[in-house]
Amino acid sequence: MKDTYKGELFRDVVAALEQAGHKMCVLRNYQSYPENLGHDVDAISENPGQIPHILSEQRVAAVVQDYRDETLFLAGSVPIQAKHIYVLCKWHRNEPVFIQLDVSAELRYFGRLFYGGEEFLRASRPFKFFKVPSAELEFGAYLIKHIAKRTLNEAKFRRLTELYGEDPAGCDRQLARFFPKAEATFITDSVSRGDWKPVLGAIDRLKLELLDTAGREPPLRSLLHCLDARWRRLERFVRPPGLMVAFLGVDGAGKSTVIARVSLDLVPAFQDIKQYHKRTFPSAIEWTKRYLLRARPGELEEEGVPVHKDGSVPSYDSSAQPPSKLHDPHALQPRKLIVSLAGLGFKWANYTLSGYAADIYPRLVRSTLVLLDRGYHDLLVDPKRYRYGGPAWLARAVGWFIPRPQLVILLDAPAGVLYSRRRELPFEEITRQREAYLELTRNLPNGHVVDASKPLDEVVVRVEQLILDYMAERTARRSKYNLKSILRGDPALRS
Repeated sequence: MKDTYKGELFRDVVAALEQAGHKMCVLRNYQSYPENLGHDVDAISENPGQIPHILSEQRVAAVVQDYRDETLFLAGSVPIQAKHIYVLCKWHRNEPVFIQLDVSAELRYFGRLFYGGEEFLRASRPFKFFKVPSAELEFGAYLIKHIAKRTLNEAKFRRLTELYGEDPAGCDRQLARFFPKAEATFITDSVSRGDWKPVLGAIDRLKLELLDTAGREPPLRSLLHCLDARWRRLERFVRPPGLMVAFLGVDGAGKSTVIARVSLDLVPAFQDIKQYHKRTFPSAIEWTKRYLLRARPGELEEEGVPVHKDGSVPSYDSSAQPPSKLHDPHALQPRKLIVSLAGLGFKWANYTLSGYAADIYPRLVRSTLVLLDRGYHDLLVDPKRYRYGGPAWLARAVGWFIPRPQLVILLDAPAGVLYSRRRELPFEEITRQREAYLELTRNLPNGHVVDASKPLDEVVVRVEQLILDYMAERTARRSKYNLKSILRGDPALRS
């Protein structure tokens, strides 16, 4: 059913662009649209930068991601291609539906401009309710792309053969346009026989001939394009499209369960999802410790911790009772003052340098959703769990120098509900922690409280609304357009 909703959203997007007089042409893989949109929709547009503004004005969908994908060749020397990536979201019956638009204004590879957008848009033809390229231009663009990127395969061969059969004369014109006569004849002979193996075997030679025939743009224009690509990459590094979210809450609030659901539901909005479970300071050092523990499953079993056949340790649902050895997080006494202070300094460096700088931030640049089960704030509420015996004011001061998540979400429930789910701690301690969490979260500008006593589906919807609302507002702010309360205020988008 989700594919049906994606198709409906795509139909609404096309209608909104047409109503605004904006020309867009779907480039490839559209034969099964709108029933099966796949991972993304590749399109060419007269002005890709206008699309978020149009969709916002007409309240069709929320743009939760908007960034440029600058794929570079030879460590950044020449851009292979550049495109706008828009992730659109619309709610349907308390479930987010996403489609990804990959939109270009022109077709450019390795510093060569092969097709301008206007040529495609002028020759586009109707297909169902949207526009697609003419067979001639689709053949040329499809062949050029996969020869330039060396990604030809049997499925792509079949599509090229179909397009050639629709307009042999037009396809021959495109071959003559980008290849020397001998190479164009060679490709024509292969496609007429339906045998692409010779082309596949000669792909390196064809790529060189293609790039030589196309020729580079004038030096000044090529330089400006390269500088623009580098600027876009710098912009993405300074303002990464990823998102870091920390989940707080007393044991039994359901953090692990909610994180697992959010990870599944929000996959289409990001390039990747990364979870850090119950590790306040994730870093390479802790990964090494985890690997060594997995390498010694016998020792873990002796301690009462179950181990899978592959050596991994299972995670536990928030409502399940953990093994006896994990019952009391306060079983060990706090460390002495000097040891606690040294440990606090080490953990700060461990997380900030080898954890955040070396691992988390690069993931954010690659558009990853980073989900933290707990986080540094947990140390301020429950220092006994981390055996911290130093002054609370110092821990709070160090917290100002810890990289902060964009969102902090507290899963809260009445103390009686939390105690009935997990009885690791006395009722009085659960009450104290709950009040401390509430006070801490309410004092955070990015803190949000979610009622975790409600049914799981309602909790997950509320958490996802917070994340997607934040992303839509951030996208509007970065792209400098007026967000029309798409996710929050329009009942049509929460149908």
